[in-house]
Amino acid sequence: MSYKIKQELEKIKIPKELHERSKFGVMKAKSEKPKRKLKKLAIPLVASAFVVFSAGVGAARIPSFNNLVATVSHEIALMLQPIEISSESNGIKMEVVAAMNDNEMAVIYVTLQDLTGNRIDETLDLYDYSLTGAQMFNSRIVDYDEKINTATLRIQGNGGESLNDRKMNFRITSFFSDKQTFEVVVDANLSEITSKPPQTVRLDMNNIPGGGGNLYKKLEGQGVVQVLKPNETEITLPEIEFMHISNIGIVGNRLHIQTRWNKENIDDHGYFYFVDDSGNEIHPTSISFGIDEAGHANYGDEYTEYIFDLDSVDFEEQELLGHFVSNGKYTTGNWNTTFKMQSVQDEINSDLNKDFGTWSSESVSISPLGVTLYGNGKFNDSTEIDVRAKMTDGSVQTLDSMTSFSEDEKVKVKFIPSLPLDVSKIKSINIDGKEIEF
Repeated sequence: MSYKIKQELEKIKIPKELHERSKFGVMKAKSEKPKRKLKKLAIPLVASAFVVFSAGVGAARIPSFNNLVATVSHEIALMLQPIEISSESNGIKMEVVAAMNDNEMAVIYVTLQDLTGNRIDETLDLYDYSLTGAQMFNSRIVDYDEKINTATLRIQGNGGESLNDRKMNFRITSFFSDKQTFEVVVDANLSEITSKPPQTVRLDMNNIPGGGGNLYKKLEGQGVVQVLKPNETEITLPEIEFMHISNIGIVGNRLHIQTRWNKENIDDHGYFYFVDDSGNEIHPTSISFGIDEAGHANYGDEYTEYIFDLDSVDFEEQELLGHFVSNGKYTTGNWNTTFKMQSVQDEINSDLNKDFGTWSSESVSISPLGVTLYGNGKFNDSTEIDVRAKMTDGSVQTLDSMTSFSEDEKVKVKFIPSLPLDVSKIKSINIDGKEIEF
């Protein structure tokens, strides 16, 4: 089955913010195709943003580049910068097909082809990989060709203008495939289970591998928080052998659901969520930690605690569900390439003085990869900013995906389109009602 990039672009729903990938991350892209399920639910999952590049001379003469162009729209094909540098290890060929960066972002297309077996499929997920000079990586499979055992991935990293005309090294040392996704109903009387105050242990938020969710920064700011005492119960979920519920209780005004994960599994992950009759979902905040021999919480990932604000959940009116993923195959190797990164050429810069509450912008930059605001203050991740590009033909492109970079009161916020912006055909940019004419 082939999932063409153009089709993905036409149907993808871009999230309002991008989350960093953690080992047992709270959210996973809907590209994780289920192999088996206990109950199929029509619940959409968030998909990561899709980004494109700019074209170089002589692209038509490169075979793998042509294969990539054949699957994308004409607009994207015009902006691709061909690379075509490959590396082979453990019977698998990796090829960097195209790459591009602007002042904030680096993006590359990569293909992986299994020359000897069936370790590549549509659920492929990179585990250990790096791109020199870039940070905060995320990867997403955008095409899979079963006939030739080849997956195409889009890799995005934050880097900036320091990458311009610089030799880059992209390396993969391991990846997962053969994912199995489980959607389950948690059949438990939560009112009865949580009727008694649970025992808790102290957890230093500065000594954990991470987490995510709306409450995470607040918990992190507290320094030390209370989590459930591990292994007070053991509730198994049907057909899920890689984890179980190790405690449930109410701490303060929050519902805590604690899970224990099998140590031998490298990257199994998932989350719980509530859903009402209208399909509205309430997602948790998660924190991961370990337990030492004395029973004290410390650094580790053996346990994950999912935390819900009780003001948002109703045990009687909402159903508790679980979404969990296990990886069937773990493949290692040494796929290593070096190439030169080339920056986008078309870029517009303008002053933009606008107050966004906790921060204010001073200028705006527009490139084919998106619209970037530069300012000062403290950026709030929950901020919603509407950004639209009006083209000379009257069409409007909405930039629905947002990623932010903040350091020392300096703020950069980038808005990413699902299709590249043809900068030469932009008539104006509208940012939260403020129009900038070009």
